[in-house]
Amino acid sequence: MKVTVPSGLSINLLNAAKCELDESWHYCDVTSPFSRIYFISEGSGVIFPNGRKTLLEKGYLYLIPSYVTCSYICSGSLFQYYLHFTQEQHDGLNIYDLCPVTYKVKAKDEDLQLFERLLELNPAIELRVTDPALYQKKNWLNKEINYQSLSQYFETIGIIYQLFSRFFLSGSDANHSIIETHNRFKEILTYIRQNIDKEITIKELADKACLSGDHFTRAFKKIVGVTPLDYINQKRIEKAQLLLVTTSLSLKEIMEKTGFNSASYFDRIFKNLTNSTPMSYRKTHREIF
Repeated sequence: MKVTVPSGLSINLLNAAKCELDESWHYCDVTSPFSRIYFISEGSGVIFPNGRKTLLEKGYLYLIPSYVTCSYICSGSLFQYYLHFTQEQHDGLNIYDLCPVTYKVKAKDEDLQLFERLLELNPAIELRVTDPALYQKKNWLNKEINYQSLSQYFETIGIIYQLFSRFFLSGSDANHSIIETHNRFKEILTYIRQNIDKEITIKELADKACLSGDHFTRAFKKIVGVTPLDYINQKRIEKAQLLLVTTSLSLKEIMEKTGFNSASYFDRIFKNLTNSTPMSYRKTHREIF
């Protein structure tokens, strides 16, 4: 079965390093606008991506996708390699909307060497602190790695692609889901992204898919995993999170740019999806050092 490849996917490296963690690595409900990959070399801990308890074990890789709320606990000592990166597509879609991923996989024999080579190619790009309240700064979006050559750049991005690839589900069911999403709903998802600041009705989406409202809602949930309304709200809140962290726009201005007409509804949906109020989220994630 042929798999449709996401169009125009680009990767941007932010941080990477090896570190030792202890009991102070204990953070709740962190929602980052970038993705993270961990490789555990020694010790153990626990993470809760989207509230799902996941043990950190030696020899495993872990993915925390962008905008996934996660808590972190280390009860003793933990040695890990970490990688922070952004990913975006030219059509404005999110690869996590199109392709099923898992949060934990057994590392391949070469994955430790890939991390070591990544750090050799890109020294001194570690986080200065491990507390998300400190390092999730408003200028993360503008962070650039100073590559010394095209060779360094291509090898770096190639390593990230290899590590990222470990988390995408394989098999006929996953492939079929990707193909169906691309061929039938890509236009719908793109339309939602491009009109996130406007009112979007189920009827207009169903009309674009040439389906009745009920049939469209059932098909959308089967393919995307959530109802159209839940998906729209999720994308609105993701954009709000980004604007809260990277701009000084007022809440009213952010509501206008994300299609919310009611402050109380905006606050309720934001808190339901992030476990935080908009102002608390901004305070926690803005640069404070």
